[in-house]
Amino acid sequence: MTEKFQVQFLEEAAEFIDSLDEKARDKVIYNIQKAKFSDDKKLFKKLKNEIWEFRTLYNRNSF
Repeated sequence: MTEKFQVQFLEEAAEFIDSLDEKARDKVIYNIQKAKFSDDKKLFKKLKNEIWEFRTLYNRNSF
């Protein structure tokens, strides 16, 4: 499989991910990696130009 895009985190996004508990952080990272190879609209959506929003539902919380 070939990656469809690369991911670059803003400093604030990286800090947010680091602040999550281990299981939630693992789920978010897993979904980001999964999104790089698929077009699953449940995981991410395009906001504008090259800016995308990733979404993860874990333990009834949205991240």
